[in-house]
Amino acid sequence: MQVTRQVVVPGLLAVVLILAGCGGSTNNPTPQGGFTNANINGTYAVSFSGSDSLGFFAAAGSIQVDGAGHIAAGTLDVNRLGANGLAQPVNSTSVTGTYAVRADGRGVATLTSSAGNFGLTFVIISAQRTLVTVFQGNAVGSGSMDLQSASAFSNAALAGTFAFTLSGVDSAGNPLASAGSITTNATGTITTGVEDTADNGVIAQSVAITGGSVAVAGSGRATVSVATASGTVNFAAYVVDANHLKLVQADAGGSQLAGDAFRQPGTLNNSALSGPFAFTVAGANITLGPSTVGGVFTTDGAGAITGGTEDINDAGGIATGDPILATSTYSITGARGTMILQTAQTTLNFAIYPTTSGVQALELDNGFVISGAAFQQTGPFSNTSLSGTFGQNFTAAAGAEVDSVASLKSDGAGHMTGIIDINNGGTLSTGTNLGATYNIGADGRGPFNISTGLGPQNMAVYVVNSNRALFMEVDANAVAVGTIEHQ
Repeated sequence: MQVTRQVVVPGLLAVVLILAGCGGSTNNPTPQGGFTNANINGTYAVSFSGSDSLGFFAAAGSIQVDGAGHIAAGTLDVNRLGANGLAQPVNSTSVTGTYAVRADGRGVATLTSSAGNFGLTFVIISAQRTLVTVFQGNAVGSGSMDLQSASAFSNAALAGTFAFTLSGVDSAGNPLASAGSITTNATGTITTGVEDTADNGVIAQSVAITGGSVAVAGSGRATVSVATASGTVNFAAYVVDANHLKLVQADAGGSQLAGDAFRQPGTLNNSALSGPFAFTVAGANITLGPSTVGGVFTTDGAGAITGGTEDINDAGGIATGDPILATSTYSITGARGTMILQTAQTTLNFAIYPTTSGVQALELDNGFVISGAAFQQTGPFSNTSLSGTFGQNFTAAAGAEVDSVASLKSDGAGHMTGIIDINNGGTLSTGTNLGATYNIGADGRGPFNISTGLGPQNMAVYVVNSNRALFMEVDANAVAVGTIEHQ
């Protein structure tokens, strides 16, 4: 039975203001560390999405990074609005550029293409991965860059089942998100699939995917066609490896969607969720504005959620530390499942798709367009769970967008220092000093409070393991989520 989501909150903001005091900072500490241009070298799949002066945009591509500050070649697919207000994608355009890495792993890059030029800031996590922010006065957004494995550049290597989560806008510019699963054979034919969508708060569940195809070129770029009873949607996809693709919609005049697809392992049932998980989901409350939920929960591997804690920021209405009730349940059959998270204040319904990279989730409550993921936790947890150097990415859920990347150094005792680059709705702040405190509980959850020259921000953090943590903002004037990853 569908249970309507109801949120009890002290006050609701229709307008979300991010980071009061958005001017540039004069506090520019010197980056410390051993990173250089040579730390990224090879062919990477890159993706980012956000908003520009016309509205939503998304890009995905493949770039060749030479380890010496040059992007020698590449291909980019960009879907953005034209002056007529309709989606006008530029598909498979060539791209070149430059980049420069600072000692702490932060860097800047410029991508030059016929679809437009993109200024980016980034922070290196490893030779295989960086976190990305769009850094220009007329556009904001976030994404990532991942080293590609050429051994996966074939239909045969990608045969099997993948789950996807996509977000963006519909043809009228309203919030749109979807999650689903497709199965392909060695020739790239989609043999079966299912999809859930949330279009401006209207939910469609378990829609059959009736056909389509995946065609992978030797470059690692693929074309993906997905057919349902309501029509066919086309994507450009860039293969990261045999378990991961980055997608951007390639259709003109319609919706604009972008996201990721991850391989689903084997035959799935309730045992696919067993033990503790950390999660964040983000998007829009259609009536009120941006909305996020985060927390931790524990499952028994047999359909019961035995406990946990939930935080919610519903357009500035805050409810933190709510116990997840033992009446919460989940059920997985085949590629798809459902989950109900209940607290004394909320009942949240999700479609869930377990994958090799977490459990992809889409909220199924009318009036919301919210998606995200849950990740299996590995403890035990304490302040030492966050120890060493990290990269951070932060993005607004929707509405007035702010995006940032940062380098962090944690002492493992509740304190962090770092440097952050912020794009606050087109107002740029580079190299701002950052300080933070945190206090991790035995369940991996705790307060995470950041202070920069632009003001304080209060977060809740959810540790996945010693290499990764999720967080969401719990301030009434900001609705945002982010990730911290060990360098």
